[in-house]
Amino acid sequence: MPVSDTKRRFDPLAYRDPAPSAAIIRALGPVNRHLLLRGLLRLQRFEILPAELARLRAAVNPDTVAFLGPNHPEFMTDWLVDKEISRLVSPLMAHWASYEIVNGSPLSQRFWLANNLIANVPGGGGKAYSVRWALAGHGVLLHPEGTATWQADRVGPLLPGIVDLAWEAAAQVRTQGLARRVYIVPIVWKLHFAGDAAAGLETEMAWIERELGLPRGRGRVELRFAALTRALLARQCARLGLPAPGAEAGGAGYFAAQASVAECIRGRLAETHGALDADPVRAQHQLRRAIRARASADAEGARRDRALLAELQRLASFDPALYDVPSLAQEQVAETLKRLRTALVTRGARNVLHNLLPVAVAPRVVHVRVPEPIEVGATQLASPDPPGTRSELLALHRRRLQEGVDAIRAAIAPVVDRFRRPNPLHSGR
Repeated sequence: MPVSDTKRRFDPLAYRDPAPSAAIIRALGPVNRHLLLRGLLRLQRFEILPAELARLRAAVNPDTVAFLGPNHPEFMTDWLVDKEISRLVSPLMAHWASYEIVNGSPLSQRFWLANNLIANVPGGGGKAYSVRWALAGHGVLLHPEGTATWQADRVGPLLPGIVDLAWEAAAQVRTQGLARRVYIVPIVWKLHFAGDAAAGLETEMAWIERELGLPRGRGRVELRFAALTRALLARQCARLGLPAPGAEAGGAGYFAAQASVAECIRGRLAETHGALDADPVRAQHQLRRAIRARASADAEGARRDRALLAELQRLASFDPALYDVPSLAQEQVAETLKRLRTALVTRGARNVLHNLLPVAVAPRVVHVRVPEPIEVGATQLASPDPPGTRSELLALHRRRLQEGVDAIRAAIAPVVDRFRRPNPLHSGR
């Protein structure tokens, strides 16, 4: 006797199209703005200038086909900012999200599908649904960086999905002879603390020190942060069987010591998996594939290699191009601590909850800007897939995101710079 659908085992990798409920989405709009953003996440002000909002509405409306691609500096805050943007522009907008979240359980799946979330299930029908929904005039939002970077000042490499969706939509518009403009819409935001966040940063560092068994730090925020960073490098080397950092890590040579550890990790991984790609991002994808392939034959070796790769990624995220500077903004200290917590402080219910809902250490303000949208039109489709066109669109999108971030950073500098702190890790170069 066949098993009924209700009794079948729930499969988180089974894709289902969203089933948006306008009533639920509209009812949750004020909840998101007042209870979640302002209450839970301590967002004191959501700022989008009238001209920016007008530009966004001109690109996202029933007469256009729009794919919105914001920067992705944080987890959870970004999602709630996304929802506030859609509330202002197109409440029924679709949003891409991790299938682990959307398909976490039968109940959560029903809730998220009703909120028009598209699960990024491998091989699922999300792309087809996105194109249909964008053609219906509601807009589709996805983060082209793919995952939260916890780096507010730099836009990471972009995945090509947003361009592929816009390209397919433009092809359908052209085939059907529709008078519709297809846009890739860059959106950027930056958050800054509303005042001095020293007390919250100290509490955050104390928690990390305690959970990871690091020495309890003392002194001013910048001194404690530097001590934590150095102690963590030594801890990770000991846990992963790597040579201990040299004595220079205790002074202004921290970043040189970090680079030496990263090079040691790359060497060990190359011994097992062959020469690595010179591009760090491609090298990471290369290693993930190689480690997965090795797992069935050598589970323990694959486990060690995953730990080495995770540490390599952690070190790369503390990039001297961003952090080897004479002074650090308190926001840079905060984002680094959040990266540490989400990467390393993962045991126990409280830490799991924090990593799902990483609340900021102090009240903040968000500034939203909308760079010029990018039209994807008939001229780009006149010949079959002209070489480089898609990559050029992706590069243009990333450039506009970065320029938007830089513009906000310059505008809020007078507020942010009041709380900058000298950086004891600075190499002096």
